[in-house]
Amino acid sequence: MKNMIWISMLSMALLGGTACKKSADENAADKVEKAQENLKDQREDVKDEQKDVAKAQDNLAEERKDVAQEQGDLAKANANLSAARVEYQTKTRERLATVDTRLKTLEAKTDAKSREKAVKLRADRDSLSARLDRMGDEADASWDAFKKDVDAKFDAIEADLKD
Repeated sequence: MKNMIWISMLSMALLGGTACKKSADENAADKVEKAQENLKDQREDVKDEQKDVAKAQDNLAEERKDVAQEQGDLAKANANLSAARVEYQTKTRERLATVDTRLKTLEAKTDAKSREKAVKLRADRDSLSARLDRMGDEADASWDAFKKDVDAKFDAIEADLKD
């Protein structure tokens, strides 16, 4: 019986010790499992960040494409503006030649009123001609105002020449 008690005590001690050891194993397994979950979460975070970077790169590529398109559009607009300026300059020179012809006709008249009018219109014409010579100096932003002013002066001179 004594042996039996000793065996029971020994068994309990061993089982108790094994139970503690098993609990430590379970703790280690839990730690490994938590570390694996943490690693999995970190990997998912890295994948998400890589996706964000890829999206940002795609957006950057799109933005660069848009900038290139806008630069092309700007170049076309500048070319169109240059062509319009050349065409306007040609038309104003033609109008100036017509004014000169009419002005010579007016200057050829012998009455004082016609001569006075011719002197005034010649001064207006010369002023307009000087303005046309500086046409290339006009900034793009003030181009429309320049055209409007020049056209108004031409209209005034041409109307005075018809009278």
